[in-house]
Amino acid sequence: MATFFHNITTTLTKDLLAVGDNVSNLKSISIANVDSSNEAKVDLFLNKGADNFYILKGISIPVQNTLLLDQGDNIAFNNGASGFSMRIQVDNGSGVATAVDVILKRGA
Repeated sequence: MATFFHNITTTLTKDLLAVGDNVSNLKSISIANVDSSNEAKVDLFLNKGADNFYILKGISIPVQNTLLLDQGDNIAFNNGASGFSMRIQVDNGSGVATAVDVILKRGA
């Protein structure tokens, strides 16, 4: 089982998985707000060209709390060469960067 780790410290949209990474069978996604003073507003979405498909939209994660998504939360998708990328965008709701750690675990 492969695990992918990301430290997000900017308000810019970041790719967690790029098209063609072939990580279609995610087991879980953990998003931890590691900021000491700001809540995290999270958008987690799949992207293909100009189209975004949201898994989470504007979800608040309180200071030093973690959100865990598992297979029951529709996190499986086509991540092959003709599939989707997975992206995240995080801020505090007012455009200020909020630090989060993201862990993606792939199933067997």
